[in-house]
Amino acid sequence: MEPAVGAIVLAAGRGTRMRSARAKVLHELGGEPMIARVLRALAPLAPAPLVVVAGHQGDEVAAAARRFAPGGRVEVARQPTQRGTGDAARCGLEAFAPGFAGDVLILCGDLPMIQPAALETFIAGHRRARADLSFISAMLDDAGGYGRVLRDRAGAVVAIVEARDASPAELALGEINTGVYLARAAVLRAALAELRPDNAPGEYYLTDLVAIARRHGLAVWAWRAPDASQFAGINSLKELAAMEAEIRAAVNRRLMEAGVTIVDLATAYIGERVEIGRDSVVGPNVQILGRSKVGEGVRIEGTAYLRDVEIGDGCHLKIGVRAEECRIGPHCEIGPFANLRTGTELEGHNRVGNFVETKQARLGRGTKASHLSYLGDTVIGRETNIGCGVITVNYDGYDKHLTQIGSRCMIGCDTQLVAPVKVGDDVYVASGTTILREVPGGALCVSHHPQKIKPGWTAEWRRRHGGRTEADGSE
Repeated sequence: MEPAVGAIVLAAGRGTRMRSARAKVLHELGGEPMIARVLRALAPLAPAPLVVVAGHQGDEVAAAARRFAPGGRVEVARQPTQRGTGDAARCGLEAFAPGFAGDVLILCGDLPMIQPAALETFIAGHRRARADLSFISAMLDDAGGYGRVLRDRAGAVVAIVEARDASPAELALGEINTGVYLARAAVLRAALAELRPDNAPGEYYLTDLVAIARRHGLAVWAWRAPDASQFAGINSLKELAAMEAEIRAAVNRRLMEAGVTIVDLATAYIGERVEIGRDSVVGPNVQILGRSKVGEGVRIEGTAYLRDVEIGDGCHLKIGVRAEECRIGPHCEIGPFANLRTGTELEGHNRVGNFVETKQARLGRGTKASHLSYLGDTVIGRETNIGCGVITVNYDGYDKHLTQIGSRCMIGCDTQLVAPVKVGDDVYVASGTTILREVPGGALCVSHHPQKIKPGWTAEWRRRHGGRTEADGSE
């Protein structure tokens, strides 16, 4: 029986070379923080426990880890003071049960291109080699700031030296340490206890584990990964932008090969987990992110922001649509300039027009809200027409309340529905009505004030103001 695998993701650093106050692992690639990609790569391994070490902006990093970890199963360890990767790994290992005797995988949260297959191959090789400590290396023409792998004449790994501490001869070496390690828990605990901050910045280096293991006669194995690009870290905003461009280009190629038209490749920002059906058209300046799924024959005109949405076949999204965490049924017409917020569900054949905002709103098949309305915390039946300027007054200053509107209703312009309130089927509501109480099915609802007319009022008003018209006072 293979030993259990636990994982530690190092995500405590600020990333000073990013020149940003934001924690490095929270910078986004493909519309999600880069730590999300690392956690997704770990998912097929089902590590237990899975520990994320947070430090700088710890609360925000912890929230992202819990959001994107497979099944939300993650433990967060804190590194109060950032004293190096070795200290971060020690903080992470403290979150393991004292009796854990399996293998511990350690990797950095800024390896967004790493793939599950590479990790699986690495773990299998470690076990075949019966190694006590293993790490992944790679060959680079320009090794830059990566730590260098030192080997003896026989090719055995001797140590890893950080670039800042390396000699010119060591810097000339092309084999680098990727920052991915695997060790038996007992070996890791003992080696971490021996780390000392005897280096230029006074930090605890995780790379020193190799020399410590060799000193104790333990078996050290390095898997030289054939694809170094998977282990490219992000150390600057320039590198972040370059990787973003690579991801976008790969996604766009995949979609076009599947029959999707992308009008402007330079301004299409589509996430890797997004699905788009054939014969759909993505216009310029469009972002489709998260776990969005777009059906066949969908037309997205442009300047749209879509995240975690489901869009049915044959929909038409006009310019300026924003939609998040919602479901749009087939053959809907949305926009221009519509805002569909979290919890919106359109059954299909709906029209949500210009300057309409929805939130936690369910619209039945064929229901329309063509312009200038707010529909929040609302359930609406089928074939109902929502007039211009209709508002569901859902918030009392403390709580949100539900508005229910039936099928085949005609809600007149400038109507306010003060929740909680219910309107039955086949109701006509006159324009300018304020609905405070339940309206039974088949009724006409009117709350007009009597209209008053005062003949000659305008002339008297102007006389009292010296005969000036409103235009005379304009600038």
